[in-house]
Amino acid sequence: MLKSSNFLVGLVSLFVLIGSFTANAQLIDYPKSSFSLVLKSDNGTNGSGVAYDPAKQLYYTIIAGNSSFPLEVFNSSGKHLFPVAEAGNDLRGIWWNKKAKSLEGNCYGENGIVKIGLTSTGSPSSSGNTTIFEGSGEVRPTGNSCGVYDAKKKELYYFENETFKVFKRKTGALSRKIEPDLTSSERRELNYTSMIYTGIKRSELGLLDVNARKVYLFNKKTGAKTATINLPNDAPVSDRFAFSYANGYIFLFDKDLRTWYGYKITE
Repeated sequence: MLKSSNFLVGLVSLFVLIGSFTANAQLIDYPKSSFSLVLKSDNGTNGSGVAYDPAKQLYYTIIAGNSSFPLEVFNSSGKHLFPVAEAGNDLRGIWWNKKAKSLEGNCYGENGIVKIGLTSTGSPSSSGNTTIFEGSGEVRPTGNSCGVYDAKKKELYYFENETFKVFKRKTGALSRKIEPDLTSSERRELNYTSMIYTGIKRSELGLLDVNARKVYLFNKKTGAKTATINLPNDAPVSDRFAFSYANGYIFLFDKDLRTWYGYKITE
């Protein structure tokens, strides 16, 4: 009986090990830049977000700092589409809400969460901008935090004061806080405005270590660090903004070349 129990324990452990290996094997360490989005506008310097519409296969990107800064659109090959438009809001993070079929973003200060106006072809239309809810008190993070969206749970995540903060998409109310599993030295070197949401099971949340050129991935339920992706030495990194995720790519913004470089992180 004891031998049988030991066998079962060993078998279960083997399956857990295989499952863990399979989950980690899909991630690419030292990913190469294989895709880019080159901005046309010269306004602003802080590229702060990339979003992707899978139905129309369009990428959207913004510059933080002013409502007149650009909202630019690209196709799935990285070709620039449509005339450059003004964002119409002082945006920080942007995401694609697949269920609502809309481009959304969070704004600086008390301007809250907005729906960004688009035409039927996907081109920007500032006349269609609408406020989902205004921000005040616990209905928003402070300052320059760039939000990301969990479509399954309908929740918004922000990284602020070394903590993940989770807000309800419908009301904007603070739902909970998650402490990421990080050493004190890792915490000192993080991009402090931006995080990513990958949708990868048990590795949904991501932070950028600027000094070590690493992206740490975390379990969205527990905050446990579940994976580390090493970036190449030539990857542009910044301690604020310039870090995003869309369609399987980590995006890093080169402020001098005004280009988002995409690094595919899954096979």
